[in-house]
Amino acid sequence: MEVKKKILVVDDEPSVTFTISAFLNRVGPGYEMIRAFDKTKALELIESQRPQVVLLDIDLAGISAGLEVLETINKKYKGKVKPIVITGHAKDRREQIEQVGYFGFFTKPVNLKKLSDKIKDALDIDKIIEETIPKALKILPKAKLLFVEPNFHIYAYLASIFDSKEMSNGAEFTVKVTDDISGLVDVLADYKPDIVLIGDYFMKDEEMLNLVDLIQKDIKIKPVSVIVHGLFERKDTFEAYLKKQGVKHCVQNVMDNEQLIRMNRKLLDFVSHECATRNLVKE
Repeated sequence: MEVKKKILVVDDEPSVTFTISAFLNRVGPGYEMIRAFDKTKALELIESQRPQVVLLDIDLAGISAGLEVLETINKKYKGKVKPIVITGHAKDRREQIEQVGYFGFFTKPVNLKKLSDKIKDALDIDKIIEETIPKALKILPKAKLLFVEPNFHIYAYLASIFDSKEMSNGAEFTVKVTDDISGLVDVLADYKPDIVLIGDYFMKDEEMLNLVDLIQKDIKIKPVSVIVHGLFERKDTFEAYLKKQGVKHCVQNVMDNEQLIRMNRKLLDFVSHECATRNLVKE
């Protein structure tokens, strides 16, 4: 079981700690967020919880309290706990804070995207991701894809994304789209796709599970991989069934047209990753 990285947010304004925590929980790769609203609680949590990163409002009920927390981190936990300082008084505080030392420095209002990037830097997240990516990912994917969805026009468009050389970054995908679920077995037998992608936009759970069973029923025409994709997460029982069947689920989670390219990019990256892990790559 993967251990989540602990981040302590210290600010005497609860709304700030909860806002930062909510944002990082949404965009982070699995953080455990803990909060403190004063110096005493902050020092107590640093000792008992040993967070890897502390987001510290240096103006914590007066700068002396914030500096005390920062000094304790640097003296007692140096290298083990990385402090990222947040302040609303940049010009007045910067030189004094620099004498104590910090890993990152932000002024209010905080740019949350930049803060998230700094946290990843502190945790070596990009390095960890790089080290855990299979070597096959560095090889260009090559696979036959079959899109299955009753709304043919939507998936004819989406499939065209995988035909785009600009979007696929050199991957070689052969694409077919079918809206004929009743004749799906014949399509599978004739086309023999490596990966089947099923959109869950217009299907009920029962319909989706029946379709998954149909695709995986015949071992002779069973694809290497099946991916369910769409905007929303499903019930835990649904996710558990897919996992048991070895089916992957890509939640694209995009709700407006301006982010359509990002949605398609996520699915494209998801398929490329699956190709790499299944050794569906160019020679």
